[in-house]
Amino acid sequence: MIQASVAAPLQAPPQPDTKESDLLDPLGRLAGDMTNARVLIVADHGLDLMCGLIRRGCLAATVLHPGDKPDADNYDVVFVPLATSPDDVIRLAGRALAPNGRLVAGVGHAAAAVALARRLQLNGFSAPHSIHLPGLILLRANVRRPS
Repeated sequence: MIQASVAAPLQAPPQPDTKESDLLDPLGRLAGDMTNARVLIVADHGLDLMCGLIRRGCLAATVLHPGDKPDADNYDVVFVPLATSPDDVIRLAGRALAPNGRLVAGVGHAAAAVALARRLQLNGFSAPHSIHLPGLILLRANVRRPS
């Protein structure tokens, strides 16, 4: 299993560049305050996103390649920039998210977003919400389970 992890010192983050904020701003709007969050990014190439989150004050961020197993109940936010299988996303989020955690998943078109939102609700996730970007729809859902 290949896993990269970084913990950030508690200090004021520098201002991100404009290109970085194009993806991080919508992610921040959906996921909420991530200043003290532990974030899992599931992507083939997630290091830029991980560094951007750390620069913005995220407490810790980990990049995991699709198909690898995350630590159980260890993350406040799980971000899957390009979800290919609803079942895989649900299984991964169910394992990795801490109680009251948030999942943010990206899909390519509206039909996939509707299908994923429905599957998430059927599997115990609540409050689905989405943001439409050019060529990508980001969908957020909360998990609620006893701590």
